[in-house]
Amino acid sequence: MCFLGSTIGASTLAQLFKPATNPDKILAELKGASQAAKSIQADFKEDKYLAVLKNPEHSSGVFYYRKDDQMRWEQLKPSKYVILINGDKLRVQEAGKEKNVASAGRMAAQMKDLLMGLVNGDFQQNKAFYQSCFESADQYQITLTPTNNRLKKMYAKINLVFSRSTLRLKELSFFEKSGDRSVMTFSSEKINQPIAEAIFMNF
Repeated sequence: MCFLGSTIGASTLAQLFKPATNPDKILAELKGASQAAKSIQADFKEDKYLAVLKNPEHSSGVFYYRKDDQMRWEQLKPSKYVILINGDKLRVQEAGKEKNVASAGRMAAQMKDLLMGLVNGDFQQNKAFYQSCFESADQYQITLTPTNNRLKKMYAKINLVFSRSTLRLKELSFFEKSGDRSVMTFSSEKINQPIAEAIFMNF
């Protein structure tokens, strides 16, 4: 999940969704669930589809979140890649070496805000996207279409798929303007369990 280099995205279940009959109610329920989650730990798998490759690339790892803007995205396979967000600080480590994200400037800050917003539910107030709400028998899907010029150059849309019963994020997909996409699925979630401070500070 190299947000500062490439990106991600697509839902394989898109054909099962129809426009939501009461989108405001769904968004309110999702917002309430995200606000109630003080911390999250989950495993993830990512399938990345690139136009230049015949078969998708696969990766996996673990994700941590704690309220007050703390997040750790740690890809473990096939190689280690870590994104750390701690307050207003964004750090990235690849192949054991920390990358200089300060040089990315405004884009790095925008990506940090996007990542946190997708996790804590603040995407609902993000004016950089137009929201569409869909539902199936057991899931909700929120499609975010960029209205911000900078993001429009990168993404065609972003899909978030939530469990209808638990209101937890189960799938996150990014569709790039280039046609590349990837799908991340989450499992083994632990909600509101203690997470050590060092998780968000040290690679």
